Amino acid sequence: MARAYLLDLENTCYGPPEWDLVSTAVKHLTTATVTAAAYEDFCSTYGMDVTSWSGYSVLAGTRELRMVTFALQIAGEHPHARAEAQHRVDCLRGRNGPRPWTWTAVP
Repeated sequence: MARAYLLDLENTCYGPPEWDLVSTAVKHLTTATVTAAAYEDFCSTYGMDVTSWSGYSVLAGTRELRMVTFALQIAGEHPHARAEAQHRVDCLRGRNGPRPWTWTAVP
């Protein structure tokens, strides 16, 4: 009997490894959902800390904006997520102090 497998390839891409590494760095430096110890272990295991790369700020800003726009999409469908979406916008606009910010997961 043949089997079919359904794969979610939504976030699959081909490109530089820095794009993948930035996600974990942002979780550490922007939202503090990855501890300093866990991030240090991650960098040690991978053999690179992407935050020392000259292009980090561009990719980190892109990742942060993506996280904000995702929250905005959800806010339109889930009224209880509106406050979180506004909070994220305020963070990026400099209204909530320096990083790390506390961001709550949206459904």
